[in-house]
Amino acid sequence: MKRKHPLRRIVLGTAATVSGVVLLLALKQPGSGGGETVAQNQPGQAPPVAATAQPGGGGAGAGAGAGGARTVTGDVAQTQYGPVQVSLTVSGGKITGAQAVKTPNSGPQSDQIAKDSIPKLNQQAVAAAKVDTVSGATYTSEGYAKSLQSALDKAGAR
Repeated sequence: MKRKHPLRRIVLGTAATVSGVVLLLALKQPGSGGGETVAQNQPGQAPPVAATAQPGGGGAGAGAGAGGARTVTGDVAQTQYGPVQVSLTVSGGKITGAQAVKTPNSGPQSDQIAKDSIPKLNQQAVAAAKVDTVSGATYTSEGYAKSLQSALDKAGAR
């Protein structure tokens, strides 16, 4: 009669459990990154698609009169992968520039998603004062939309 090897089962079961626990602990939790403030020339971040006009400057929409352009920053919107914050330049009641001030940075994949999606969202915000969800960047798009709406409310638009 062949005897089963209980010690072998114990060793294999323990090894599998330890491996599973190590893999779970190695996963980075979404939102554990504190958010990244985007500087104008920061490496790895896409530049804003729409140029933002400075108050009283000669940028887009400056024909509305000196001092007509103003910058409004929306509230920080928390997403699963970190904060999103939008800054708008408004001149003559129209959006002349949009830029993400904070973007999620919970890891390399999150950084790449933000790098790909933020320019599209900036462009949509200037064109239509609203944004559609960018495929593959649902949480970033939703956070961007919330912050954009906050900035529009502060600017007194729509």
